[in-house]
Amino acid sequence: MTDNMTAQADTPEPKASWKKQLLVWGKLLIFILVIVWVVHEIWKTSGEIAAYKWSLHWGWILLSCGIYFTAYLPAWIYWHLCMKTLGQKPHWFRSLRAYYIGHLGKYVPGKAVVVTLRTGLMHSEKTKISILVAAVFLETLTMMAVGVMVSCLLLTMFFHEVLVSLFHQQPILALAAAVMLIGFILTVIPHNFKRILLILGVGKKSPEVREKLNRLGTKTLVTGWFLMAVTWLILGVSLWTTIKGLGIDPGPFFGQLPRFIAAMSLSTVGGFLSLIPGGFGVRELILAGVMGNYFHTLTLPQGLTPEAAGLVLAGITRLISIFTELAVSTVLYPLGKWK
Repeated sequence: MTDNMTAQADTPEPKASWKKQLLVWGKLLIFILVIVWVVHEIWKTSGEIAAYKWSLHWGWILLSCGIYFTAYLPAWIYWHLCMKTLGQKPHWFRSLRAYYIGHLGKYVPGKAVVVTLRTGLMHSEKTKISILVAAVFLETLTMMAVGVMVSCLLLTMFFHEVLVSLFHQQPILALAAAVMLIGFILTVIPHNFKRILLILGVGKKSPEVREKLNRLGTKTLVTGWFLMAVTWLILGVSLWTTIKGLGIDPGPFFGQLPRFIAAMSLSTVGGFLSLIPGGFGVRELILAGVMGNYFHTLTLPQGLTPEAAGLVLAGITRLISIFTELAVSTVLYPLGKWK
């Protein structure tokens, strides 16, 4: 009798272990395929990039860094408002510091590092860890949802040729974008978001946390969508200044701004969904692909082809984001310790 009960209790373990191993190997396979794709695309234009004579306009590059920093202020405001809506009492400087330093976590394997950094820097007697985690999830998923929606809308309205090119050259990428749009929008709807958090175990054993999650409503959703739209708008402006920093005339600002916004949002979301820390390579290739047709219409510096220009722009954009995040974190971290 006892032996039978023991055998029954032990039965699910091999099954659970088998599923876990299958998931790990599936992730590893996807990771390898992404790496191969990235290396192949870069290798095709490596000679053209090497032949490019760098002529950066540092004033524009520094301006792009400042605009990149400013772009995330609306996203931080939304995260701060989410915490307040969920019954927390965060100090504005403490949440600003945690938000920007948390960006460094995306360069470490595992998406949870961002959550760990933010909650660790925010946790106090006035905040609850589970609520902080919920606020991080809501802010991040809302940003990605609005990013996919904005990029698809702008590409459809203003740059139909880009969508056609994506469907012909990268059909898997185009299909993935459509799936991302539907998935993210469904995720950030308050009712669905609360159910997802409960499935993940947030507030599952705490009636107090579940009560606070019920405070999320349509007002929170609409506020988040507006603030995230502003974030993507400013990131588009940052891309425009980066192109100026490469010594390339980007053409009419307002005429091309929708393209820049769509390029930044779609590439960032694609990088977020990849298994590579920081979306390295994936974000750059999507950005270069969306901007490819655009560079064919411009007068480029001698020796720089449109394909190489896209990858150079993507690389400089990545360096600007890393430099800005490191510089801001270097200032905010010791300042917060002093305060």
